[in-house]
Amino acid sequence: MPTSDRTIRVGTIDVTVRTSNRTTLTVTVTRGGSIIVRGPHSTTDTDAAALVERRRSWIYRQLSRLAETTPDNPRRELIRGAGFDVLGRPHRLHIVPDDDQDEPLIQYRSTPTGGWLHIRRSTTLKLDEARRNIINFYAETGGEWLKLNYPQITRYTPNSSIPVTFSTRMRTTWTHNHPTRGLTLHWATTQLPPTLLHELIHRALNLHTITPSRDLNNALRTLWLGRLSTPTSAVDPRLHLTPAPTDHCPDCSAPPGTLHADRCDIARCAITGFQRAHCHPGNTCNTVWTGELPGEPECTEYGYYCRPTPDGYEPCNADDPGAMHDFNRLYRECRWNPTTQRMTLP
Repeated sequence: MPTSDRTIRVGTIDVTVRTSNRTTLTVTVTRGGSIIVRGPHSTTDTDAAALVERRRSWIYRQLSRLAETTPDNPRRELIRGAGFDVLGRPHRLHIVPDDDQDEPLIQYRSTPTGGWLHIRRSTTLKLDEARRNIINFYAETGGEWLKLNYPQITRYTPNSSIPVTFSTRMRTTWTHNHPTRGLTLHWATTQLPPTLLHELIHRALNLHTITPSRDLNNALRTLWLGRLSTPTSAVDPRLHLTPAPTDHCPDCSAPPGTLHADRCDIARCAITGFQRAHCHPGNTCNTVWTGELPGEPECTEYGYYCRPTPDGYEPCNADDPGAMHDFNRLYRECRWNPTTQRMTLP
């Protein structure tokens, strides 16, 4: 009997079951991140799923090694939900109609669904314009942060009035310390948490350091440097509001069916369901990118939507103008099920 292939779903993972005249049952992870169970023709879906469950830790270790090879400086797609860190806080992109706001880009720091960057739809039609507006936003945000932290940063320097600015023109260096013009920082460093941004400035000014260099170096290697693209699945800009099921993760570029990168802001903990941030040792709590933002399928199923108003966010229907998934309500009213890897109603 010739070789036969079929696909089954084990949790959130697609598994290929390949049967032949062999007599043993094994599982392998390919370089492309595919999981293949090989066995005799008598192998049932239950047999294959049981093997995957027994080898889950090993499979996750293999997928983690693949995730570590994800290219640095990932490309961001101009789609709703694309992740952008601002001073260490995750924000997501929301494309709004031009009539909803006058500015090309507006930051909403604290909303019921977390941080958002609202960008006008017409701005997303030209990648250069979108990139310029986002980069300028980072530089301006960094300037505002410096106004509050400038005295504390420079009080230990021989010249406490040394100017510190953010530049949108730097390409290959994170900092540049000029004898007379002062310290200039790359705009992308505004993505760092304040503690690491302090550390970077201290390093540039040869001051005392308080954070392990490895933490700062790892964070610098993962900064987004301005690479943008339009969704490959849609030409009509009206379709840019949600990612297609085959899209890679907007933050770490993980392909569907593979684990998120270790520092991905979109990844959720497989044990708690909350944002994953080294909350458990090793890779036991990492999760697989399914092609949809965590919680979106549940919000759609349960009808959890909200929209921005002058007085804050209010509940709304899915077809109301400006409607977006209400993740805060989802986590407030539902509970995480580690077995099914989704939020469930109590």
